Amino acid sequence: METQITVQTELQRLLFAGMLGLCCGVFFDLLRLLRALLPHGNAAVFIEDALFSFLFCFVFQVDAWSFCGGVPRWPQLLGMLAGFCMYLLTIGRITAWIFRQLRQFRETIWRLLLRLFRRICGKPEKFSENP
Repeated sequence: METQITVQTELQRLLFAGMLGLCCGVFFDLLRLLRALLPHGNAAVFIEDALFSFLFCFVFQVDAWSFCGGVPRWPQLLGMLAGFCMYLLTIGRITAWIFRQLRQFRETIWRLLLRLFRRICGKPEKFSENP
């Protein structure tokens, strides 16, 4: 491992870690899109969150292996978290609004289809014991 690291090299590593955080934000948005399109239960949400956490930690460790000789450093973690937060607070807010609109549209279509199905099938007749 290098003992003498220039400021320029540290800045490049920090910016690269920020870009990795942005990429993790895009993956997080893909999971949010999946949640908006398909109804989920608690188990599916847990699996998706665990997958995202594993991916974030894996990317962090690969970054440590490739740039820091396998030793994780605080600036690297802070850079990834800053990139992820920057994504969520800018583009992520816009995509979250779009996904909410998409979810509402999906629910409206579902209600219309259900109402149409009820009209086509008709109301069920009530059977009584007395004729």
